Amino acid sequence: MEHTYFITGYPGFIATKLLTDLREKYPSSQFYLLILKKERELAETKIGDNDNIFLVEGDITKKGLGIPECLRSEISDKVTHCIHLAALYDLTAAFTPSYSCNVLGTEHIIEFVKVCKNLKRFCYYSTAYVSGNEKGLILESSLCEPAGFRNYYEQTKHEAERRVRMYMNELPITIIRPGIIVGDSITGETIKFDGPYFMMQFLSKLSALPIPYIGRTASKIHLVPVDFIVKASVFLLHDLRGESKTYHLLSPSSPKIHDAYTLICKELIGKNPNWYLPKFIADRMLSVAFISRWLGVPRETLSYFSHEAEYDTTNLVQDLKGTGIACPPFEEYVPAIVRYYKEYAADATLKRY
Repeated sequence: MEHTYFITGYPGFIATKLLTDLREKYPSSQFYLLILKKERELAETKIGDNDNIFLVEGDITKKGLGIPECLRSEISDKVTHCIHLAALYDLTAAFTPSYSCNVLGTEHIIEFVKVCKNLKRFCYYSTAYVSGNEKGLILESSLCEPAGFRNYYEQTKHEAERRVRMYMNELPITIIRPGIIVGDSITGETIKFDGPYFMMQFLSKLSALPIPYIGRTASKIHLVPVDFIVKASVFLLHDLRGESKTYHLLSPSSPKIHDAYTLICKELIGKNPNWYLPKFIADRMLSVAFISRWLGVPRETLSYFSHEAEYDTTNLVQDLKGTGIACPPFEEYVPAIVRYYKEYAADATLKRY
């Protein structure tokens, strides 16, 4: 079947993987990839010589997406599927750039989507952490209003999703809320060492010492490999079941933080943690810039070590039933992501802190 896709966030990790999967499943389709001018060379290298892929220079933070009106009109007449991935994902980012990219950028995409005459689906990538500091069960079916957020990433992604949800009855929308994205579950491949990779940087630095747990907690960590994100997304954004729904893309049986940390520790340095470092002491340590940098762990990540929330996956499990698509258990793919980290730990292009 032939489609015309408009994808933001290229040449980012998910967008690159998503493009590969879509081209395999729908080879006669056309792909318009919105890129920043400074990323053209990298984007051209990734796509090679393909006559069904078109690079469109623009900027989601600008009205009209920074695309000349005549070209924007030409694209909007063709688009059947718009996939909005572009965002500022940095937990340490300030409010203004986060708001500009995540909120205003999403508003500009919505304005573009509203004039796409042949639109079949608008797939918006949010995050499970729009729940902020909310505790208890977080439903897929609604957007909770937490008392606060741990960073401007969460806050601005919440605000952006709120704007998308205003059009759920007007546009064919699918909202994807991933957990913490890690590398491919088979190859371990990733393009950035953040999230749980900060743990690996910390453990590598302290490998010769007795390894501590960071605080005492029964909280879970909601990790999800990129290949599952891509497979589930491609199915849900084309199947009628995915229209007008929101999905938490994560495992229904996410591991406890301590269990995941132990598995990573054993796989990476061959030993178990054997004592507890109080979280408030870890927080004070990481508030000192040179310690935080040396350990390779931004202070902002500590708040996810005691995240008392459970994420509903009712829609996800129900709508993926019978497809063979499921998030693998963490213990099955932790060797792959640790192996990849070990091999490329010295690669400065992968480090995010």
